[in-house]
Amino acid sequence: MRPFFLSLSFVLVLLILSCGSSQHATNGEGYTRTTNGSTVSVLEDEYRIHIPTAFPGGVVTFHIVNDGKMKHSFKIKGNTTEQQLPNDIAPGDSADLTVNLTPGVYDIDCPVFGHAQLGMRLSVTVTQ
Repeated sequence: MRPFFLSLSFVLVLLILSCGSSQHATNGEGYTRTTNGSTVSVLEDEYRIHIPTAFPGGVVTFHIVNDGKMKHSFKIKGNTTEQQLPNDIAPGDSADLTVNLTPGVYDIDCPVFGHAQLGMRLSVTVTQ
């Protein structure tokens, strides 16, 4: 009986640790500065969101490409802002979402049912 409980405890610890971090993001120059903000490139697949973890604020246009095999979407929330795409993005398609963002930390996720829980969520920092 004891080995079963040790195995069960080990599995529970692994599950807890795997839920701790869902930062599936790419770093680097995934954005272009504009005169009043930026354009940020976003690539979604199963089950990750590839996006710079920091980019300039102002009027920000997210160009979201679905590189996966199922539909995805995009939502940003923070600093009294909450906006998302009006429709899901089919595999191989893209969509743009323009938001006015002030400096701070924002949560991004894929609002398609269950996708955020599978890892499609992260926090980004909007700079000056």
